[in-house]
Amino acid sequence: MLGKTHISFGLGLSACGIVGFNALSSTPLSGAGLSIFYGAVALGSLVPDIDEPNSLLGKKTLGISNLIKTIFGHRGFTHSLCFILLMGVLLFLLSTLDENFWKEIPLVADVIKQFGSVESKNINITIFSIGLLLGCIFHLIGDMMTLSGVPLFLPFKRCNYHIVPSFMRFKTGGIPDKLITALSLGIFGYLNLELLGFSANLKEFFFS
Repeated sequence: MLGKTHISFGLGLSACGIVGFNALSSTPLSGAGLSIFYGAVALGSLVPDIDEPNSLLGKKTLGISNLIKTIFGHRGFTHSLCFILLMGVLLFLLSTLDENFWKEIPLVADVIKQFGSVESKNINITIFSIGLLLGCIFHLIGDMMTLSGVPLFLPFKRCNYHIVPSFMRFKTGGIPDKLITALSLGIFGYLNLELLGFSANLKEFFFS
């Protein structure tokens, strides 16, 4: 999948999850929480492609992407369940750090300040961590629909795995790639209109 397709696909899936979460939870996500969550999903949906210097994220890594690709190759370790587990552990450890640690990182502190008080920082970091991890998982799911597949069980097994039958797999950048982008963005937009309460108003306007 292309980078923009990964972002769209991740946002579409996460919007479906948020609708279910808000329906079942007694404390649905606020607008600020949604912003943090969706931003983290978008970023996470690009993270596994850090092993490709020409990817959207790889171009921003100042050579780190080249090093990772040299060691692991493209669609190697960063596209495995072990990588997801490692990310989960690191994010958990980061979420347990004292708030004074985050104050020392200007960009992070500024973003958190915009979306909540000091008391809610831990909540915001948790929301960000969950979104980032889900974005990585959605990336792997997306690549499992392509011809190449992903080596889910590296470093234990090197074979690639797919999530759809062979006749449904597609080449990155092809027409199916573009269709997934359009469909995912449509789902994301519609469901968020529902979340924000605009959908019912639009239906009443057009069909009343």
